[in-house]
Amino acid sequence: MDAVTGKERILQAVHDAAKELGYLVYDASIVFRGENSRVIVKIDHLRGISHRDCEQYSRRLAAMLDDMKVLPNYSLEVSSPGLDRKVRTPEEFIRFAGAPVKIVYMDNGVKKTIKGAIGAVTADEISVSTERGEIAIAFSKVVNANLAY
Repeated sequence: MDAVTGKERILQAVHDAAKELGYLVYDASIVFRGENSRVIVKIDHLRGISHRDCEQYSRRLAAMLDDMKVLPNYSLEVSSPGLDRKVRTPEEFIRFAGAPVKIVYMDNGVKKTIKGAIGAVTADEISVSTERGEIAIAFSKVVNANLAY
């Protein structure tokens, strides 16, 4: 089986297992290295992710992958996005409203960094409460953003 087809099947299993158990897939990657192949998945849930959640998901996904016989031998790494997770979409900013955040953004061709609390969020911009007041940043100018607990 070629790598593309195998990768697609594995990613489908990653998402199917998450849906079956009520989790969201925050990120997933597959590293093909023969006997040392790795499947790396970060799962999420609105209530957060516990060690038990990772265990439950890992068992389900491993059973699916074993049944598929796509990888002869692999390691499976399952975790949560963590406290310093990337915040990537307006929906994620809304979910974490009030949380501390660090945003790197472009301002007239200059890369700037701001730290503060996530404020109001629209489809086009995010407001950040800082010691200097509220600052609005267009999503199109955000280079990256992470929660900063």
